[in-house]
Parts: sequence; structure tokens; C-alpha cells
Amino acid sequence: MKTILKSVLTLGLVAGLGFAANAQKAATADASATVLADLTITLDVTQDEIAFGNLSANTPGAIVLDANGITNVNTGSVTNVARFDLGGANSAVTVSYDATVTLTETIDGTEIMVMTPEVVGAAVNTAQATAVAVTSGNTVTLVDNVYFLWVGGTIPVLTNQATGTYAGIFNISVEYN
Repeated sequence: MKTILKSVLTLGLVAGLGFAANAQKAATADASATVLADLTITLDVTQDEIAFGNLSANTPGAIVLDANGITNVNTGSVTNVARFDLGGANSAVTVSYDATVTLTETIDGTEIMVMTPEVVGAAVNTAQATAVAVTSGNTVTLVDNVYFLWVGGTIPVLTNQATGTYAGIFNISVEYN
């Protein structure tokens, strides 16, 4: 009887292990990565700042520094649009930048103006006038491993704006998709 009981228990244990082994399943997934040329963004040495020029403290309309370099409105006579040069692989790149830039009076820092950036882009550095709008979060594609972005912007009407020099920082970043 003891032998039969041991045999039954042994068979039960073996059968139970078989069921446990059948409950376990496995799967696999491939893993991959594509390595592209280093993505770079550099500020051009000539078009190296966003400059609206000398403005009146009472400018009756919006001040527009046209990123395409065609139609400035209410700006000073000496202006500058910034240009950023992208380099890397011929691939899609997401462009992200500040929605607004606060320009603060540099002497006492209590007066401000708010600039809304305008960004346009093209695959050729001589195509500023025909460059297309690039909104933050948009994708551009490098061609021949380059792409160019020009940045201007708008400042609202100035009414009794405190005199002085105003400065701020425009932030822009790019990343491969």
C-alpha cells in the first residue's frame, strides 16, 4: 500500500510540474538603432542677432522684423535677422523654439517688451526671401546635409515705452525624428 501511495504521489508531482511548465511562455523582439551624422545647429557669423533697430517710445503699430528680410514695418533703419545653420544627415528634424522672448531694459531691468518670434527655413542659404514658415514643433528635412533657419519677430505697439536698450535670449533646439 505504501508503495502504491508513493507511486501515486510521485505521478501527481510529476504531472503538476508538467502543468507549471506549460503555463510559462516566452517571446522575443528585434532591437535596432540607426546612427546618423551628428546633428548641429550654429548661429551664423554675420546674421548673428535679432535686432529691431532704434524704435520710438510711441510706435503706433506693431514692429515687424520680417524673417524673410523683405518687409519690415516700424523698425529702425539698421536691423538684423538671425540665421541658424543646421548640419547633419539628410533626415527629418524637429525644430522647437520659444513662443515668446522677453526683452528687458538692461540698466534697471524693470521695463520689458515681449517679442513673438517668426521663423522661416529653406535648404539653401541664399533662399531667405522665399523660405517657408517653420512653427515650433514642425519638422524640416535636411538636404545635402544642411538646412537654414532665419528668425525675425514682432513687438506689439509701444505706448510711452521707457527708453533704454532692451535685450533677451531666443532659444531654439533641433532633434532627429
